[in-house]
Amino acid sequence: MKTAQNIDSTYRQRSDFAILFLRLFIGGVMLLHIIGKLQDYDNLLLTYHRILGFDPATSFAVITILEGLFAAMIILGVATRLAAAMMIIVVIMSMAESLLSAEPDMGILKLNFVYLGIYITLLISGGGRYSFNVPNLVKK
Repeated sequence: MKTAQNIDSTYRQRSDFAILFLRLFIGGVMLLHIIGKLQDYDNLLLTYHRILGFDPATSFAVITILEGLFAAMIILGVATRLAAAMMIIVVIMSMAESLLSAEPDMGILKLNFVYLGIYITLLISGGGRYSFNVPNLVKK
C-alpha cells in the first residue's frame, strides 16, 4: 500500500533526476555550442561586437571562457543558480544583439528563447539533490 510519504519521496526523487538530466543536457549543448564557435573563430571575429569597450577578439575570448565555465558549473551542480543567472544575462544580451541588428534572425531568437526558459528553470530549481552544492554535502 502506497502511503503519502512514499509517493512524496518518489516524486522528489523523480524531480531530482529530471533536474540532473536538464543540467547535463543544457551543459552539454552549451559545450557543443562553444566548440562550434571555436571552429568558426575567424568568421565570427569579423562580425563580433565590442563588449565593455574590449576589441572583438578579447570580447569573444571572455564570453567563450565564461560560457564554458558556467556550463561546467551547471553540469557539476556547483553554484547552479549563480551559473544559470549568468547564462540568463548572456542569453538576454544575445537576444538584444540579434533584435537590434538590421535583419533579426528569427531562428537564433527562437533558440535563445528556449535557452532562456531552461536557464530560468534551473535558476528556480537549483542543482537538485545530485549536485555538488555545499548545503547538500553538509546534510549527508
